[in-house]
Amino acid sequence: MVEAPGLNADQPLRVVALGGGTGLAALLRALKGEAGRSHDPWKLTGIVTVSDNGGSSGRLTAELGGIPPGDLRNCLAALTLEDSALSDLLNYRFRGDGSLAGHSLGNLMLWALADLTGDWVRAIRQLSSVLVTVGRLFPSTVVPVTLCAEDMEGRRYVGETAVGSCLPPLARLWLEPREAESLPEAVLALLRSDLIILSPGSLYTSTISNLLLEELQEAIASSRSPVVYVANLMTEPGETSGLDLEAHVAAISALGRTRISAIIANAAPLRPDMLARYQEEGGEPLHTEADMIMGIPVYRYPLLDIEAPKARHHPDLLNQAIRKVLAKL
Repeated sequence: MVEAPGLNADQPLRVVALGGGTGLAALLRALKGEAGRSHDPWKLTGIVTVSDNGGSSGRLTAELGGIPPGDLRNCLAALTLEDSALSDLLNYRFRGDGSLAGHSLGNLMLWALADLTGDWVRAIRQLSSVLVTVGRLFPSTVVPVTLCAEDMEGRRYVGETAVGSCLPPLARLWLEPREAESLPEAVLALLRSDLIILSPGSLYTSTISNLLLEELQEAIASSRSPVVYVANLMTEPGETSGLDLEAHVAAISALGRTRISAIIANAAPLRPDMLARYQEEGGEPLHTEADMIMGIPVYRYPLLDIEAPKARHHPDLLNQAIRKVLAKL
């Protein structure tokens, strides 16, 4: 029997990445070279979770309404073709003790554009054209939503910040309002995709929270595209304390109701000083020696950025790993 060829990374693939926060931004940074190449570029789409209720985003939504702009701003900055003064401005945070203290300028710009245009998609598109980004970015929904959870002891957590301090594993995870509709552009991107990638990031509050929208779940299932999960480098104190990689995958399957075709995991060890610092805070490396988890193939590559002050995926190493796995799908 001849094995069917995998996806060809040099072809103009339609790739959709889902997640939030720093994890999706790291993945988009690793993929933007494919979307910005001159020959057969990928059509790259990021779908961003919008349940954040902390920091600048939480304050803006509480005071002004709308959806939280922080993760959208972070991902826009990651998609800028070249670093510039404009991308630096996007991430600038006001200092001091006044009402603007702690706010990101990019968050304010996005909210203002959404208010002026009356349309979050148009606001993102306009800011993207100013920044010169590659790829497209969509919120998973433009309906203000609240992330809620219940742990195995029956304790309830309301809001992303509270869920992030939960006692894992969780028995239930859902969004309020339950009938919140997915953004049609996000659904269409999934239906037309050649490849879907679940980004690293906070398991419950970033990776799975996007998958709680029923229309996105159905679009992933209907697309029949392979779904690759890029695993985290570390566990997070609180949210994933004590959970191994198999528990992460099981949670995505059970709570996010999403099938996974392949897992990309890190094989590089952390520096001893960095490992000790994370362990003091309650974090542990998320690695495995297994070649299969729950019947899903695991591909291990060195993905760690050894020069970064924190445990981060190196964009070039992650890009190379994704290209290698594509040939096996």
